[in-house]
Amino acid sequence: MPTPASRSTAVALGCIAAFGVASAQVTIVPGGSASFSLPGSVSLYQVFGHSGSVSGAASDAPYASFTAGSGKVFTFNSVTGGLNCCSNGADLATPEGGNWLGPASSIGGLNGISNATGNTQLPLVAMFGSEADPFGQAAPAALPAWDAGNPVSQAPALYQVFFVGDGRTGRDDASGTLLTFTAPVNATRLYLGFVDAFNFNGTSGYYDDNPGVVNATVTLAVPEPQTHALMALGLLGLALGVGRSRGRRRIG
Repeated sequence: MPTPASRSTAVALGCIAAFGVASAQVTIVPGGSASFSLPGSVSLYQVFGHSGSVSGAASDAPYASFTAGSGKVFTFNSVTGGLNCCSNGADLATPEGGNWLGPASSIGGLNGISNATGNTQLPLVAMFGSEADPFGQAAPAALPAWDAGNPVSQAPALYQVFFVGDGRTGRDDASGTLLTFTAPVNATRLYLGFVDAFNFNGTSGYYDDNPGVVNATVTLAVPEPQTHALMALGLLGLALGVGRSRGRRRIG
């Protein structure tokens, strides 16, 4: 099992050159999917050109862009691969995360993005964002610590880190129910990545000794029929309002 000393040495002696940019933008539409290949160097906190690591190099968080609005529900239909925390490519955890340095993570956020806590280390995590850079803004509160009992359905706030893991209920349960994540109405981006820190405790950092890759496919659901009906009623109401306004002007 890696020790704090071994992890510190790995970072000090590891490659300090900047990683290649992992940031990738793809557009996702209702009923469509987007796939990502995420090396362990990807920091969810590294967005809008701001470093997501207080120690060692990290890679940008890639994202899927979509149009803002209500009823945007995402699922992760396929999540495979895994990471290691400490330069040991022979000991990869699943996308649900591992427990190399104890049973918990308590990661302090950066750049206006929330803290993140949980009972595993280096699981796949995500957050909703927008075209507005959160840097310099107050970060949202952290969600409750992640574990296998997370709610099946969540609606995180903008720049609030949430647990994805393998995208299903239960720990490493391929038959588990798909988790659903509803975006805030003003969200236009879904970022994917990881959260790390020295001994998984403290401000985000130490991504440059994380071998492995997680591959994830995310799908944006087609709106429910009632959503279409409400939109149609809203447009009808708007048209009627315009018609009445024009009629009043003619009468005047």
